Amino acid sequence: MAPHFRKVSVQLITVEIMICETCAKLMVKVDRYIDIDELDGTETEGQFADYIAAQESGNTGEWDYGVVEYECRNSDCKQFGMRIGLVTESVKDYDYLIFMWHEKAEQGDYFSRFIFEYISFNAFIKSRIVLEEVSDRAAIQRLKRNAQLEAMYLKIIHADTRLKWTWEELIAELKKKPLLNASRDMDNPEVDKWWNSSGDQPKKAKEKKGVVKTTRDWVNMVEFWYAVRNNLFHGGKNPNVQRDHFLVEHAFKTLRAFMEWQLKGVGNDLKIF
Repeated sequence: MAPHFRKVSVQLITVEIMICETCAKLMVKVDRYIDIDELDGTETEGQFADYIAAQESGNTGEWDYGVVEYECRNSDCKQFGMRIGLVTESVKDYDYLIFMWHEKAEQGDYFSRFIFEYISFNAFIKSRIVLEEVSDRAAIQRLKRNAQLEAMYLKIIHADTRLKWTWEELIAELKKKPLLNASRDMDNPEVDKWWNSSGDQPKKAKEKKGVVKTTRDWVNMVEFWYAVRNNLFHGGKNPNVQRDHFLVEHAFKTLRAFMEWQLKGVGNDLKIF
C-alpha cells in the first residue's frame, strides 16, 4: 500500500500532511526542491529553444515543478526509511531570497546587519536543513543536533584565526556576565532555560547558562545567535549601550561566517559566485 496525502483545515489554515498507509503514522518531510521537466522529443524547435534558454538563464518557471519528499520514520514499519515525493505547484524556491537577505547584511550598522543576516539564516535552515519543523525554537533545537554542520563550522572556526578570536572574545565577556533573555519581560530579564540543551526539552541539570563555554560549544553557539535574535527582535537591545553593541556585533560576525560557508552551495545553484 502506498502512502497517501491528506489535507486538514483548521481555522482557515490548511495543513498538508503525509500518512503512511502501512503503519498509519505521520511521515516526516525530509526534502523540498524545484525540479525541471525533461524533454520527451515531441517539442517544437521553438519550445526546444525556450527550454535551453530557460536552463541557461536559470529562469525555468515555465518548465519547473516543486517536489516535497516525505519519509516513514516508524522503525516497526515495512516502509521504514522509504521516501515518497509529492509533486506540487506550491513549493517555492527561497534560495534567491536567502541570498538577497544575506547580501543586504553587507551594509549598515551591526544591529541592522544582524537582523538581515538572521532572516537569511532562518529562511535557510527552514527551507533546507530543518524541513519537518514549524516553530523557530524547534528548528533551532534540531540545528543543534546536526552533527555534520557542527563538525564543519567548528572546523572553520579553528582554521580562521580572526573568527576564533571573535568567539574567544565573546566567551570571555559572557563568563563575566551571562546573556539574559528580555523577550518575555523587558523589566525582569532572566537566563533562558534552553542553554546547554539540544533536545526537545530543556535540560534540568544545574549547569551555568547564558554562556558559550568553549570554541567547540556548538550547542550554545546556536543558542547565542537565537538569544540575541530574541532580545533584538523584541526590543531588548539598545544600540547605544556598549555591551549590547558588543553582543550584536559578535553575533553578526559569527553568524555571518556560518552563512558565508553555507551559501557557497546556494550561490553555485544560483550561478552567483
